[in-house]
Amino acid sequence: MTDSSKDDSSAQNPDLAVSPDMLKDFASEQCLLKECISEQNTQSWQRLRRAATSSSPWTNPVYADWSVLRYVGGLDLSCPKDDQKRACAALVVTELPSLKVVYKDFITDRVNVPYVPGYLGAREYPLMGRVLERMRKQCPEQFKPQVLLVDGNGILHPRGCGSACHVGVKEKMPCVGVAKNFYRLPKWEASFEDNIRGRLSAGITDDMVDLEHDGKIVGKAVRLSKNSGKPVYVSVGSNIDLDTAVWVVKLCSKYRIPEPIRLISIQDE
Repeated sequence: MTDSSKDDSSAQNPDLAVSPDMLKDFASEQCLLKECISEQNTQSWQRLRRAATSSSPWTNPVYADWSVLRYVGGLDLSCPKDDQKRACAALVVTELPSLKVVYKDFITDRVNVPYVPGYLGAREYPLMGRVLERMRKQCPEQFKPQVLLVDGNGILHPRGCGSACHVGVKEKMPCVGVAKNFYRLPKWEASFEDNIRGRLSAGITDDMVDLEHDGKIVGKAVRLSKNSGKPVYVSVGSNIDLDTAVWVVKLCSKYRIPEPIRLISIQDE
């Protein structure tokens, strides 16, 4: 299934009408959800930065499961470019340190909310929520993800509440936004993206650039592969802090896109 561009103002949706009242309702929901977003670490593995690796003592069963990061989920919603009325929500759970897939599922169904950049959570969460609900019932307990990487933005958003925030707040679990495409916020100059890529290419930022908006760091541009000049844009969804979110993304990456998200498209082939 071909993925429509996330948070891209050039994306069009001729099949579903958008009304001013609809946008007002979406914005109101975002404002309410924003009040519930937590940018703090709440889990022991977050505070301790412990992850299962082949050479670390954290793989020893003496350490309780809750204190070690072992399972990371990737969540995405995609649509055919010629049919915005249908979508596929897909979930992949990977195991650290191998990054092999231990659980996968998807749901394809009709979506009734139009594609409107800046309001994707209202469109994407209903189907994403269904695939996560089924995961809770069907996925073996030991493989349930401890954190979700969502293909989209978190607080790196005009109203501070992207699709990853919808998931994190409503599912009450650590959630990270990982956007493949740059989303220019209000007050950012047109050259902002080029400046980021220039700094990353020059190698003066240790493969990361802070993204500041209205005096707050709302995300980081992170280059995960030396073979690609394009970064991903990492931001908090909820129930995690930004530094830990970046740490998780790096743990799960071999190429430009973190494996839990990249593997979704591979599983669909």
